[in-house]
Amino acid sequence: MLGARLKITVYERQHRSALLDLTCCSRWVHKHLDWHETGQWLDGGMGQVLLAWNNDKLEGYIGLSEPIAGWSWIRLLGIRDGTMPGMVVRELCEAAEFRCAEQGISNIVILMTTNWLPAYFRERGFSHEEDLITMARIGLQLPPAPTVSARIRKAQEPDVAAMATIDRLAFEAPWQLADYDMRQAFRTATSATVATLDDETVAYQLSTRQEEIGHLARLAVHPAHRRKRIASALLHQMLTESKRRNLTELSVNTQSGNWQSQRLYERYGFYRNGYDIELWRKQIG
Repeated sequence: MLGARLKITVYERQHRSALLDLTCCSRWVHKHLDWHETGQWLDGGMGQVLLAWNNDKLEGYIGLSEPIAGWSWIRLLGIRDGTMPGMVVRELCEAAEFRCAEQGISNIVILMTTNWLPAYFRERGFSHEEDLITMARIGLQLPPAPTVSARIRKAQEPDVAAMATIDRLAFEAPWQLADYDMRQAFRTATSATVATLDDETVAYQLSTRQEEIGHLARLAVHPAHRRKRIASALLHQMLTESKRRNLTELSVNTQSGNWQSQRLYERYGFYRNGYDIELWRKQIG
């Protein structure tokens, strides 16, 4: 039982084992790191992490991403079993919001990936913003390849900087990737391709694979080069590669309000499978 306010400190390397132990042993854990493992994310210093202590006992932690355009994600959250989650969440969020306001961060967002999160974050003033939807595709049949003037080729390490720039132009906050996320996404991708026009990189796609299921992780086109069927060409190339690998099941995520992407995926045989995740937001500062 927690009877007094917790002590909130900034994460340091010496706390790594305690944080990872809590993560492994508690049911009150939220992790949204995309292409990173928890230890890797901590070691890379890719955000700010706060710890909640009861004397020398770690009761919880919260990790927020580095902001892009004034938006920051809650990437990590963990509460020790046997404590009162609401109290720990409240004190961690209060401290995180105060630090974010000092840094000029105006919005904090979180994906509601587990059913225990909404009640506690509603109390903190977060509200439902939109949904992240999942679409699926079954089978190996492909439509005809689109005719485009862009060249589709395998992405190389020097392309990553251009891919990150395109990503920030193609998506609005909070869906943009930070540079370190783009680098890690490229490293872990099963398939990575870019589209070029006159030797300029104008679009890219990244795909992953888990056992026999493929996933289109990212697809972005520079706004100045939309409506040229470049997204269709990248998608067709990804599907062709998946067919070569005999991946009969594919998935992709997109925002509920992104009708253009949904129509593209539907044309290529994807359908909404009902697995939606709510995005909640709190405006601060």
